[in-house]
Amino acid sequence: MSLIPSSSLARISFAIALSLALHGLLIFSVPIEPPAPIEPPLPPLLAKLEPLPTRVAAPKPVRPKPRPKPARPAPVAATPVTPSEPPAADAAAEPSSTELADAGNAAAVPELPAETVVAAPPAPPAHPLPKHAQLKFTVYKGTSFIIGEAVHRLEVSDDQHYVLSVNVNTTGLVGLFKKFNLTQTSTGRYHAIGLQPEKFSEAKMTSSGKEVIQADFAWATETLNFSSGISVPLPSQSQDFVSFLYQLSQLDVTQDALTMSISNGKKLERYQLEIGEPQEINSGLGTIMAIPFRKIHAPHEEGLEVWLGVAYRLLPVKISQLDRDGTVLGEMVVSEIRLSDE
Repeated sequence: MSLIPSSSLARISFAIALSLALHGLLIFSVPIEPPAPIEPPLPPLLAKLEPLPTRVAAPKPVRPKPRPKPARPAPVAATPVTPSEPPAADAAAEPSSTELADAGNAAAVPELPAETVVAAPPAPPAHPLPKHAQLKFTVYKGTSFIIGEAVHRLEVSDDQHYVLSVNVNTTGLVGLFKKFNLTQTSTGRYHAIGLQPEKFSEAKMTSSGKEVIQADFAWATETLNFSSGISVPLPSQSQDFVSFLYQLSQLDVTQDALTMSISNGKKLERYQLEIGEPQEINSGLGTIMAIPFRKIHAPHEEGLEVWLGVAYRLLPVKISQLDRDGTVLGEMVVSEIRLSDE
């Protein structure tokens, strides 16, 4: 025996059915659109393992083969002259047809000197930079305490100019108590031999205020001009600290060491870098193989290490700053790589 009257039961069943029908209509008829992204993301990097660079002998200079000399016509036998008929004086003075032909051929085909050397054009880099790239790094104090995030962006235009920017800021609880923002920008040209910076700037914002510096690379006068008013001679192949991180991939990484002139916007320093054997490192992308570049420094100087990803076009995947006693002051370890060649 039901405790609810049949009329009440019918009304309740009808209300439930109507509610389900309305909710189903709303769910399946109203389109739900996801929020638009703040900025268009770059496509994810399709990484493929590449063979490690091997030592390749420099191409030998091409020496042009000397042109063969034109064949000389067979000499014409002289007609014997009898004593009774002496030759005319003016006929002996005129050059023969054979001598005229030889003189014309010699003037028409100049002989190249044997030591002429034609220099071979510079070979393109083994790991060309992408046209668009975005790399994200986790910033650590020491090796385990996360304090911030860094984003590297690279743009290479069709007219072979590049723009490289690095932005570092504190995040999480550290960002609440200690504000820090660093923006570094490098602009210049991208040649067959790599990056040639023309301008470097740095803007740093802390709780103490804002500091802005700039360095101009005047290649025409071979002068490096700082915003402080100081100018110094500019050696060839000099880099700023941002372009230096990406120029390493354009060099011969099979050698044991290399030397570079690098500016931080305030001064120009000479770096001697030792190139180590590829090793596995831990990153936000998992365990990856990387080639270490270690700055050779005195025992009581700060050190620097840059690691290039073997399977990631030799882009920087880890940067470590060492204290004077050799301990790690801070690190930036890659967590995301996106690039495009279109």
